[in-house]
Amino acid sequence: MSTPLRLVLVLALVVIVVGAARLVGRWQRPPHPPVDLEGLGSRPGVVVFTSTDCDTCTETMRIVSRAGVATREVTWELEPELFDRYAIEAVPLVVILDAEGRSVLFETGTPDGGRLDKAIRKAGIR
Repeated sequence: MSTPLRLVLVLALVVIVVGAARLVGRWQRPPHPPVDLEGLGSRPGVVVFTSTDCDTCTETMRIVSRAGVATREVTWELEPELFDRYAIEAVPLVVILDAEGRSVLFETGTPDGGRLDKAIRKAGIR
């Protein structure tokens, strides 16, 4: 086997492995412990826990705002007592609650737009 062909095969293998690792990482977000959001915002509703120095939080808020629903953003630097009260350990954290206060979506990281829309409909927000 010639050297250029080996190089192409190695590069192709690297691209496949890196792509697969990114895909698996996107699907296997670390779970956040359950949070009871009693008294925070109206129901049904969308609550997003963020931090001002979090690029992923900025992207998450962009995706949530595209959904066109009212959202309660809780920012660590502005409301740290709420992070303590609800034991928030990771940001961004998107929580969608139905009218009874049940969590329809509880997801760390940037949410998939389709899954977000489905949860918003399921919660009866739109």
